[in-house]
Order: sequence, then C-alpha cells, then structure tokens
Amino acid sequence: MFFKDVIGQDSTKQRLIQSVKEERVSHAQLFAGPEGSGKLALAIAYAQFVACTNRQENDSCGECPSCKKYRKLIHPDLHFVFPVIKTPKFKEPVSDNFLEDWRMMIGKNPYFNADQWFEQIGVENAQGLIYAHQSEEIIRKLNLKSYESEYKVMIIWLPEKMHVACANKLLKMIEEPPVKTLFVLITEDEEEIISTIRSRCQIIIIPPIDSASLEKAI
Repeated sequence: MFFKDVIGQDSTKQRLIQSVKEERVSHAQLFAGPEGSGKLALAIAYAQFVACTNRQENDSCGECPSCKKYRKLIHPDLHFVFPVIKTPKFKEPVSDNFLEDWRMMIGKNPYFNADQWFEQIGVENAQGLIYAHQSEEIIRKLNLKSYESEYKVMIIWLPEKMHVACANKLLKMIEEPPVKTLFVLITEDEEEIISTIRSRCQIIIIPPIDSASLEKAI
C-alpha cells in the first residue's frame, strides 16, 4: 500500500516519512484516532515505506521485491495481530489462523471496522479478542532474525481487545524489542489499553479525515 492510497492525513504522512529519512523510527508507536480515519491503511503504507529498498521522495517505489510482497501482504517480515474468535477448529486461536480472511478484507477495503471484521470471520454472539496465548506467538516471531528487510514490523489492530494476560506478557518485548523491530498499535479507544502498554509507545494522534480529502476520494 502506498501513502498516496491513504485518504487525507497529509501532515501525519509527512511526519512518518521524515522519521524514516532521518532514521528516527520509534520502535513502538500507537496510532490513536476514530473509526474511519484510515489508521490501518496508514500503518501498512508506513511499514511498506520503511521496508522499501528504493524509496522515493514521498512514497515507496512499488517495484522492488519488498514492495511487491507488501502489496499482497505476504512479506515475511510483516506480521499482523488482530482480534479473533474460538471455533471448533481453533480452540486456542491466533491471528495467523484467520490471515487469509484478513488479507481479503484489506484487499477489498482497508477502512473496515471491527463489526465488519467480526462478520467476516463469523462472530455471532462471541466477543472477538486477542487471547493470552497470542503473546507467545508474537514473542517467537520477533525473536527470529529478519528474513529480508532491515525491520521486522508487528501491526497490532485494536490492542484494546487484548486480554490483560497477553498485554502483560508483551510489556518487556515492547519496551526492549530486538534490534530493528517496529511495533505499530492501532486503536480506536486509547483509554481501554492498559497504561503500561500506552506508556511504552509514542502516541500519534490520527484525526478524522478532512472533508475536502474525503469528498475527493468519494
């Protein structure tokens, strides 16, 4: 995903781009803002720009091997965590069990909300969560060496849905991650995230999309 594909948010884009150019990429960032502001799209565009091997002035190139894998969300150093549900097939589910659905949703429209995601994976009366055992999978992945990129990127969508046991297990990893690890947490309710996680992140406020950009996109 390119920065140019993200609707509006020009000042935030420039801030993120500049941080990469100046090699000031904070290892843990919390994108906080309302539903529909494009936080997930922005996070993926940012991660693609970080990984791009032929960065342009204000966007990733789209042509290098890294960008081509990011476009399909199959880059081996890009990881996603998001709320899931227990099913007869997955008694202890992790995000990777639902990764194909996730890629499909982003491919159709990266501006989806939690209700649309839960409908996609068949949630009825169950509550989607990031379960405690997900932390073990995150730690395992991030302790591996990068496969191709300089950075390993872990995008956590809706960390407010994280079980407190999972959050507590991740504290040390978020505070002192392996070298060249980038956490991007994406929240719509910052106050629902445990304070010890929030305090370890650089908070980036993502405002609602300005009306001019939204009108142009529509």
